[in-house]
Amino acid sequence: MNSGKKKTIRKKVSASNEFTRHAVAQLKHDYPNSRLRKYDVNDGPRLVEVSNTSYERLSKSIHKTFENCNISEILQVCAPQMYGMFKLRYEEMKLVAGKNVKKRLLYHVTTESRALESLETGLDWRRTVRAKYGYGVSFSDDADYANFYADKFTDEDERVIMICSVLVKKIYVIPAEDDGNNLIVPPGRADTTVSHNNRVLVKYNDYEFYPKYFVYYKRRPEHMTNSKYFRRNSHRTRSLVGGMKAMNLH
Repeated sequence: MNSGKKKTIRKKVSASNEFTRHAVAQLKHDYPNSRLRKYDVNDGPRLVEVSNTSYERLSKSIHKTFENCNISEILQVCAPQMYGMFKLRYEEMKLVAGKNVKKRLLYHVTTESRALESLETGLDWRRTVRAKYGYGVSFSDDADYANFYADKFTDEDERVIMICSVLVKKIYVIPAEDDGNNLIVPPGRADTTVSHNNRVLVKYNDYEFYPKYFVYYKRRPEHMTNSKYFRRNSHRTRSLVGGMKAMNLH
């Protein structure tokens, strides 16, 4: 179960404006069975423990695609300002596209430090380094895939699977013969790009995704070598193993 990791990410702030107050009320309304009822409007972004039932449900969801993930803790995100902007963006998109706007529950993997930073700054697509399928924030419906293609060349082993609610209106599918490396924004009226294998979804606009939960685990070599995406003789695999050796992970 939860190990009592850090719950408060930043010190309390005096951001009790009307927007924040409304966003907090909306969070509590949308998640009536969570422990967010204790959240104070003057608090900054926080992580709160989930119930045992939610922990089991979310663990099973992760293990469906990432079987050997060594989950240590699952916490719910409470970031009112970010959630309020996400809700506003959802309503704006619905005004244009109506029922064609979908909410998808997807995974994004990053280091613990970057995950905590994102509670203040969001997942900034402008900082994208690996831009396959477009210069945006990448998500996947497969936690194993999200882990396998996350940044490997960092010495930070504490990882977070961010379970995110992602807004999708109109997609552009990257052709099989194109990796999308030069794609800055989707063509036409598309707001989302999707890989030709439907495994990766890339978002380009602020507030079109919200991290609902942080799932903590520690990076291990077997996460890579036992992954269904591991190919022993590929260029990426050779580079990956070399990087793991350099960091004494292999």
